[in-house]
Amino acid sequence: MRNAPIKITCLSLLLVVIFINSYLLFKNGFQTSSLLLSLSILTLCSVFALLIVATFLSDKRPLQFEHLFNEYPIPMWIYEKATMRFLSVNNAAVEKYGYNRKDFLNLTLKDIRNEEDIPLLLENAAERCNGDEYRGIWKHRKKDGTNFFVEIYSLPAVYYGKNARFIMAKDVDAQMRAAKEARELGIRYELLAQATNDAVYDKNLVTNAVTWNHGLHNLFHYNSHDETDLVQWWQDNIHPADHARIISSLDSCKRAHLNYWSEEYRFKCADGSYKYVVDRAFIMYENNIPYRMIGMIQDIDKLVKQARQLEEQNETLKEIAWINSHEIRRPVVSILSIAGLFDKSNQDLHLNTQLMEWLHESTLQLDEIIHKIEHKVKALQ
Repeated sequence: MRNAPIKITCLSLLLVVIFINSYLLFKNGFQTSSLLLSLSILTLCSVFALLIVATFLSDKRPLQFEHLFNEYPIPMWIYEKATMRFLSVNNAAVEKYGYNRKDFLNLTLKDIRNEEDIPLLLENAAERCNGDEYRGIWKHRKKDGTNFFVEIYSLPAVYYGKNARFIMAKDVDAQMRAAKEARELGIRYELLAQATNDAVYDKNLVTNAVTWNHGLHNLFHYNSHDETDLVQWWQDNIHPADHARIISSLDSCKRAHLNYWSEEYRFKCADGSYKYVVDRAFIMYENNIPYRMIGMIQDIDKLVKQARQLEEQNETLKEIAWINSHEIRRPVVSILSIAGLFDKSNQDLHLNTQLMEWLHESTLQLDEIIHKIEHKVKALQ
């Protein structure tokens, strides 16, 4: 019975008033009946007023609690401990899980779990939900079959005389998936760092701390005791001619909230020389702020130098081809022309002498061009 203690108290006061009035009437007769009647009516009115006010005040608290329960933005419910049946659910739970309130009250906790998770649910309910507070992370299932992770806050309760539990279920699916992704990424990073000779790094973009694998020593001959644990050290060892371009590229990538970044540049070795490298990285963000950068620096110095050597060889071959098609043709044409002018009867000695001199000059020109080609061929080799 609602407000039973208040009603019993008022009823007791009423009985006391009736008893006192009856006693006074019996003792004093009806001479004072008008006065007693007035006092009795006044007393009864006071009692009923007290009853109404007390009832109104006592009924207001459950209504306030019920409103807070129903309108709270996080899913909440009350279930019977013995049967695991839902006794009451709030609006957030109805919206989150996809069941209407009537459907919810015909379900049990088992109906919002996957089949394989039910044995663990029963074990947990038996061992940890015995009058104590409980907090844990579980996987729940919506009406449409979608699974998501929630953090459960559980308290013991008595609901209309039934032994029950009060539950608040906070959605932590995004945090759990992010944690799982970070854990898997960390595992991949560790495996990669051990399997490759490349310089693998993990940069904390908040503290500017850097962790390197053994590749830093293998490629650039830096030791672990060198001050290589800061982002500034990496920046300081970029070739001066490449520094502004690389820093600008990385800053632009972070401002655009891009995850992947890649650049080629020259990096300083421990002996002061520079190597061409390619740097590829994955950048992670939280609230659009970059906080972690995992990447790999590969030595491409030989490839770059080979590519440049091939470019130089191609340029040399182009030059040789141009010499063959232009410079050699000139003395050869001259020699052929001069040879056709000789006086075969040898009667004009002066002409033949002049032609011999011209032929000699053209031959020298041809020999010079041939030596030039030989020099370029040796350069290619």
